[in-house]
Order: sequence, then C-alpha cells, then structure tokens
Amino acid sequence: MSMTAIQDEILGLPATDRARLIDVLWHSISAPEQQAREAAWAAESERRIDAYDTGKLTAREAKEVFADLKKGLRK
Repeated sequence: MSMTAIQDEILGLPATDRARLIDVLWHSISAPEQQAREAAWAAESERRIDAYDTGKLTAREAKEVFADLKKGLRK
C-alpha cells in the first residue's frame, strides 16, 4: 500500500480514531529515537527563535500557515 493510500485512509477516519492512531504511532518509536528527535526539535526551535529575535526570520499568521498545509495535503 502506498503512503498516499494510507494517508487517504487515515484522513477518512473519525477524529478520535486519528488521535488514537497518533498515540499508537508515537509509542511505536523507541525511547532513544524519541529522545534524539526531541533534542533535534529543541535545537531547531531555539535556532528559529534566535533567527526571529535577530530579524533573520519573519513570522506568519497561523491561519495562513494552516491554509498552506491543507493545500499541500490535498496534492
């Protein structure tokens, strides 16, 4: 089954089932993988905050960001 087919199937589920699936998938990742991923995201968020504070990165309205994400999911 392709990733697109899986994604389409998942998006057809009720919200509560999708939330449950998120939990199942998250817990399927091993602790060292989770720790490495969380450390990487913490470092990235700090980098982005620093870039914003120094004017190297601009902010966007959340509404605009979510609209762009929805467009990307429909492709």
